[in-house]
Amino acid sequence: MRHAIASFLSLLLVGGALPALGEETPVNMAAEFRIGMYTPRIDSEFGGGVSPFNDMFGDDAAWLFGGELDYQFWRGFGSIGLFGSASWGYVSGKGLQVDGTQSSDETSLSLVPLVLGPVYRFDWLAVRYGIPVVLAFKGGLGYTFWWVRNGVDEITSFEEADGTKREGYGGTFGLHWAVSFHLLLDFFEPHTAKVFDNEMGVNNSYLFVEYAGDWCNDFGSDKSFDLSQDGVVFGLAFEM
Repeated sequence: MRHAIASFLSLLLVGGALPALGEETPVNMAAEFRIGMYTPRIDSEFGGGVSPFNDMFGDDAAWLFGGELDYQFWRGFGSIGLFGSASWGYVSGKGLQVDGTQSSDETSLSLVPLVLGPVYRFDWLAVRYGIPVVLAFKGGLGYTFWWVRNGVDEITSFEEADGTKREGYGGTFGLHWAVSFHLLLDFFEPHTAKVFDNEMGVNNSYLFVEYAGDWCNDFGSDKSFDLSQDGVVFGLAFEM
């Protein structure tokens, strides 16, 4: 009997330490897992005279995989926070010979865009009226690491028109902006969402589509590659 009473009290203590199923844990963070495509506008800086990116990689674009973490420091009519994101992309093709013709040697371009900036999430319709739609607006400072490898997997080098020799790696500053549409999945499975919140601390889950753009050329420098681009990103997001 004493063992049964002790077990019952233990269950009460454990249960008292957890929030009730209908209660939500506080929300102050968000995480996103993202996938998209990246086609830098390297060729645009040559004024149509030459097109090294297209000559090497054709119409291929780099698949970009990444993640984002937000900290929401204000909640009211929506939320305001600070986000940081990191992605990695890769595209492969054929190298160019000195005369500009395509060679048989393999080459590849890798890109690692990093972004830091503010984010505003308009979730008032979802919170107030249960409409499962959230809009997000982002802007910030970006820095993209890049490097080019040759057929033997070494960092390559190249010669510019004026004879200047450059190593095939570097980094470029720029500005980033994005607008995204989030579909709140909790609306379709509210009980599962509550269990997810109570057991994992995840308040809301979303599928999202985002249109993002980067002005990435060291703020107009003629000594940097133009890695500017814009395109669509898809992903899964969680608020915690």
